[in-house]
Amino acid sequence: MLRPIASKVRFRFAGVAFLAALIAACALGVARSPAAPSTPVMLKTTELGVGPALVFVADMGMPRTVWMPTARKLLAGHRIVLVDLPGHGESPMPDPFTLPAAAEALDQVLARQSGDSTIVIGQGVGGVISALAAKAHPGHVRGLVLVDVGMKPPIKIEDQQRQMFFKWIDENFDQFVRQVYAKRGRDSTQGAELVAQASLVPETSLKPYFREMLSLDAGATFKNFTRPVLYVGTERGWPADKPWKAIAADRGLELLAAPDTARIPASASLVMKDQPDSLAAAIAKFTAKTLAGK
Repeated sequence: MLRPIASKVRFRFAGVAFLAALIAACALGVARSPAAPSTPVMLKTTELGVGPALVFVADMGMPRTVWMPTARKLLAGHRIVLVDLPGHGESPMPDPFTLPAAAEALDQVLARQSGDSTIVIGQGVGGVISALAAKAHPGHVRGLVLVDVGMKPPIKIEDQQRQMFFKWIDENFDQFVRQVYAKRGRDSTQGAELVAQASLVPETSLKPYFREMLSLDAGATFKNFTRPVLYVGTERGWPADKPWKAIAADRGLELLAAPDTARIPASASLVMKDQPDSLAAAIAKFTAKTLAGK
């Protein structure tokens, strides 16, 4: 029974860009016991330049420096803040780890910026965490850019299969990571690069993310959301034949009211390296529009 589950998961993960890039399976009606709140941890950042802050939050399995090809094109006139997720690089993990706890850790970074001119750019899981932080602390964020982000599951795993699936992940974790990341690049070379990057993150850090994403149902985050949003889809994450309405339905973004959207061709999870000019231009246009109050 595990083989079909793993095969189906592998196929769908590759196609959705993993939470738009990852996994975002919902709770399937199963209530979870709330974890005790954890003290926010201090996330590692690289901060450059002056001006309105552009805070870049990488996807799970990626280092903060992955944003540099795009960020350097925005350095003139902006303060660039690159953030490592909890458990990545030198950023510690909250104990216990939850996505809301990760969002609170990110908010510690956002709170140091000027809230009326801060734009947060998050990819995949980094985008989910960015959205949760913006919802909880809207005064710290002026606008939000989501790159291949989803707030609901690309697949559903029935209750009786959930523990079997977790057991399969535990027993085959290296294989699972390869399956998830290998097809997220534009080609096999990029896939190998993504696998190598993810392999640098300790297994003890990655596993809690997967478990959290497999019980996520966060579409309600955008109910009465008060900040402007730009959704950026890569070619792999947003097929050319799909309109925005279909993408929103697939990703749990139906409650996102009238977002700006941009689709970047010839790109995948490393869009910040594949198409830095196009991504930087989309971010710059949205930033100027948002800060001007348009």
